Order: sequence, then C-alpha cells, then structure tokens
Amino acid sequence: MKRYVMFLVLGVFLLSTIEYAKAWECEYGEAKAWVKLNNDTQWREAMVDGVTLKVHEPFKVKVWIKTKTECYADIELYDPGITKVFEVVEGPSKNGEMIYNNNCPANWTKTYEWIVRPTGEWTGAYGPLNIFVQFTIPNVGDYKKIDKTIIHAYIFPEEWNGSNENNQNEDKSHHTMGFEFVTLSLAIMLYIWRKRNG
Repeated sequence: MKRYVMFLVLGVFLLSTIEYAKAWECEYGEAKAWVKLNNDTQWREAMVDGVTLKVHEPFKVKVWIKTKTECYADIELYDPGITKVFEVVEGPSKNGEMIYNNNCPANWTKTYEWIVRPTGEWTGAYGPLNIFVQFTIPNVGDYKKIDKTIIHAYIFPEEWNGSNENNQNEDKSHHTMGFEFVTLSLAIMLYIWRKRNG
C-alpha cells in the first residue's frame, strides 16, 4: 500500500510538471513571454521569479501570440489580485484592459511590448503580473485560454531613484515554480521509505 502512495505522489508531480510545461500552448494557439529588467542586456523567458523591484522601477514585458486555426485572439496583461501592484507606463493597453484581435487566420502572429512598473500600492511582499490569452472560434463559441504569470517580483518599499542598480537584492537561489510541492513530495516518499525499512 505504501508503495502505491509513493508512486501516486510521484505520478502527480510528474503530471503537474508536464502540464506546466505545456501551459503556454492550447489547441487553438500558443503564447510566449519575456521580461527585461532595467539592467538586463537580454530578455529573460517567463516566468521570471526571485527578483526585487523598487516602487516605480520600470521593466519591459514582451508577449508573442500565434494562432493554430482561424479564430479571435484576445490578450490581457493583468494583476490577479484586487490591488494594482503594477501599472503600464507605455504600451498597447493598460493593466487589466483587453486587446481584441478578431478574424485572425491560422498561423497569425503578433508581438506586444509594454513598459511596466510597480505602483507602490503593494510593497514589502511578492506581487505577480499575469498574461491572459483567449483563442475563440467565431460563431461556435468554443474557446481555449492561456493564463500564466510573467513575473513574480518582490516589491521593495523604497522609491526607485532612476539608476541602474536594479536587483541588488535579487534572490540568487531563484525560486522555481512547484519547489514546495517537490520538497513535500520528497519528504513524504522519504518518510514512507523509512517506515517501510525501519
């Protein structure tokens, strides 16, 4: 019985890892996202985690979408919570505003770029910025969506002074998605193994 529990936990972990890897793609389209912090020379592939931003410190967000079939391809950059952690300084839409793309042919692509910064309404904690993409088949009402976090940054409660000293407090351990789940799974498997052999 204990062996089955161990295999069940391992199976759930592997499936969740596979689903996370596929989550930027669906039946009707796909998306990719990148972040470029103030002192970065290259784009970082999303999701970017373990970084620190000061209040009003700008960074760039780039999102690419592609359709696999003829559909509508709507996109929104947004905060998942009630508090507006981020605001758009420059770009094709505001935070929480949908961009509508009707009658897109198959293999249609579009790249969007924003300059975003923390508002200062949420500090001393981590805040996520997400991207939502919905691919809708016209006249049928069938749709698929992609909803992912682009950046998960610690918002330091200090005003940015305009210099490129960004991310001096960057977490070098780089917290990865699902780390707590992996740790918990390993602890459960180790406990079961010790009980069985002990």
